[in-house]
Amino acid sequence: MRTLIATLVFVLLAGTFSFAHNTQSAQSNDPLVKTKEAVQSAALVSDAAALKAARDLALSTVSTSPRKAVALYYVGYANYSLSVLPTEKANSEQHADAGIAAMEEAIKIDPTLADAHALLASLYGRKASGGMAAGMKYGGKSSSAMQRAITLAPNNPRILMLQGISLYFTPAMWGGSKEKALANLQKACELAEGGACTSTDTALPDWGHAEVFAWKGVMFSDSDDMDNAKAAYDRALQLAPNYSWVKFVLLPKLSTTTNTR
Repeated sequence: MRTLIATLVFVLLAGTFSFAHNTQSAQSNDPLVKTKEAVQSAALVSDAAALKAARDLALSTVSTSPRKAVALYYVGYANYSLSVLPTEKANSEQHADAGIAAMEEAIKIDPTLADAHALLASLYGRKASGGMAAGMKYGGKSSSAMQRAITLAPNNPRILMLQGISLYFTPAMWGGSKEKALANLQKACELAEGGACTSTDTALPDWGHAEVFAWKGVMFSDSDDMDNAKAAYDRALQLAPNYSWVKFVLLPKLSTTTNTR
């Protein structure tokens, strides 16, 4: 009897392992997962050429994946990342417009894709900073899209971070607040440390853990809290050692500022 039970347990465990192994293998071969990894990796190292290649891969994935909304999100995220690169300043508007088009299309397909609403809000925000007329055209759109994102996923660290960035750079007369922005980033960091950036669905975005600490560091640095800024940057690099913005821009700037005091 004991031998029979032991055999049954072995068979069940072996079957479970085989299922998990096959599932993991299938996920690793999923073009959408590969697209996600390519876009997120390129964004982290601020590599324009890699981002353009990843964007092209995402565009190809849109035409083949049954999950077109998610694939379009990665097209939009690649364009968003390109739009903020200093080396792509001359093409920033073009990248932002392409990102907006991709995110709007993704939301038409899947209105519940909270991350798409948040990045769309940020892209609208970039357009709104282009002057009075642009502010009137895109400011309200940005606010509405961000509110929709927060409603759909109030504890998503990426969304809280993007909302915080918006609050930080929006003038107080238009609803901006540096205090509320930092509170957003504090909450985003706590949630990210608890695993809220990840999902059991490996095709969905899971970036943001290092980024929330980087932006928290920026806000601390701007308020002359250098110790907390350094701690935030160190945590960001601990999470993502190849994070170019922190490694080559933010930490050296912090060091220079500290040494001149």
